[in-house]
Amino acid sequence: MKLGIITDIHENVTMLEAVLKLAEAHRCDELACLGDIAGYDRRFYNYHFMRSARRCISLIKSNCRWVVAGNHDLFAAGRFPGYSNGYKYPESWFDMSPSERREASYGLVWSYEGEDPNDLGEEDLAYLNTIPEYSIVPGNGSRLLLSHYVCPDFTGSTTMYIAKQHQIRDLWKFMTINEILFSLSGHSHKPFAYFSHREPLSFLKAIHPVPGDSIYLGKEMTMILLPPVTGGNGRTSFSMIDTDTGMLYLKHDKVI
Repeated sequence: MKLGIITDIHENVTMLEAVLKLAEAHRCDELACLGDIAGYDRRFYNYHFMRSARRCISLIKSNCRWVVAGNHDLFAAGRFPGYSNGYKYPESWFDMSPSERREASYGLVWSYEGEDPNDLGEEDLAYLNTIPEYSIVPGNGSRLLLSHYVCPDFTGSTTMYIAKQHQIRDLWKFMTINEILFSLSGHSHKPFAYFSHREPLSFLKAIHPVPGDSIYLGKEMTMILLPPVTGGNGRTSFSMIDTDTGMLYLKHDKVI
């Protein structure tokens, strides 16, 4: 199976359409979306003229077999994540201002300070409320974990980014219990793939970059962070795993 993986769309219709054309050209058998379909932070993005959360959800629903929720999807839907690093969300969370959310949470979770309004309708919001925080899917004798970010913070709703070995122990336990070989996530908006292995390359550092676009995954338990649909400088990306050969391919396009 050739599994195409897209992540971090952030309402960018033009780049999503370009990635779907790439996936079709490379004859992907199935597509998976790792979340953040919705969400537009005006502090970091400047493509307001080609954004539509509603249109992006429509494209994802009609093209992707597996879809998981990202932190921006949950916020757009008014939905609390399953993991919050010890912070207990107040019932009034979605009625609070960004500064109030930041102060109340002590910076433990995202406060969505630059989030602009979206064009989602009731049906779209209902959809975002039904997609899971993670999915475990088959892959030629092994199992793949699909999530927006890294276990236990599957949706990337906390402000903590994985950097050290001790921060990733829960993932290895989860993968071992569920007999998962590869964990696939986005969220970090890296320009290429970053890897962490069950048998670490470093005593302290958990994640290491692999700049190539054709990477053999091997047979070791591995976590992989994948590049976003909405990249910088008009560059969009999608990833493809060939479960027969064990190869990961990163495909890129220049859109604007």
